Amino acid sequence: MIQKESDYKSKLLSFSFCHSEYILAPHTYYKIGGPADFALIPKNEVELEQSYQVLQQISLPYFILGGGTNVLISDKGFRGVVLITSHHKEFKPLGNDRYFISGGVELDWIVREVLLRNNYEGVGALTGIPGTIGGALFMNAGTINGCICEWTEKVFLLSPDGKKEIDIKSELYGYRSQRFCSMYELICGAIFRFQKSDKNQQLVYEHYMNRRREKQPQGYCCGSVFKNPAGYHAGKLIEECGLKGTRKGGAVISPIHANFIINENNATFDDVLFLIRLIREKVYEKFNIKLEEEVRILFEDGCLQTCKHSKNQEG
Repeated sequence: MIQKESDYKSKLLSFSFCHSEYILAPHTYYKIGGPADFALIPKNEVELEQSYQVLQQISLPYFILGGGTNVLISDKGFRGVVLITSHHKEFKPLGNDRYFISGGVELDWIVREVLLRNNYEGVGALTGIPGTIGGALFMNAGTINGCICEWTEKVFLLSPDGKKEIDIKSELYGYRSQRFCSMYELICGAIFRFQKSDKNQQLVYEHYMNRRREKQPQGYCCGSVFKNPAGYHAGKLIEECGLKGTRKGGAVISPIHANFIINENNATFDDVLFLIRLIREKVYEKFNIKLEEEVRILFEDGCLQTCKHSKNQEG
């Protein structure tokens, strides 16, 4: 473990893909986030492995950032190292409807260029979901029609103990969650096996894209802020608390869908966080239901709202 500040700075800055005082806002869908002390932005598998290995050697908090779709980052930035994985893109057909896809490939590209081109099942489950494959797997992204892990055969990880290959079975994932990758591990890529559909998937795609345009607000946001509690819809609970349209600074609880908080006018981290906490408080008061965030909230010191660890991964 590298302890001395001068040593770990020297080690990090020896990489051509390391940047200091790196602004994170452009890498998030909220367009909110101050500078990280250091950002590692690998563009290939070798650089990705080098990045992960150095994170294990230094005594600094670190955060793994994918497409930035479901993260809210402090305006004060992050006092540690951010590993940005969205520039590592690799795609390889393996035959028999199987594909290797690296963690930095965008999920929307897979829907358009793989599922639709081959009329594969899964379009209804994965259409319109932003972010990268790595983040989608880590959160087990999906819709009421299914989730990404259903088509995943094997996941490749980097861990503090070395490389891992995990065969994915149904018991390893659940609603917006999985049990094959810890907070301390990194999803490098996965093998997917898709199936041909007997329905026209282009029509399915157009249907769900139109529904999203009609029912979900547009703008800078992370999508759904809260997970749906068992038997309930988070958006409906929030709406019944009369919170639609509530504003704080430049942030607003969407009048279209109450489970969306929009950065409408240069909102700050504190603006959005205030509305998140207000929603939690009001829903608990009215329904005695504790909403759980789907968005991951990263504070300056590395603490996440949704967990106790300082070494974390986001999609």
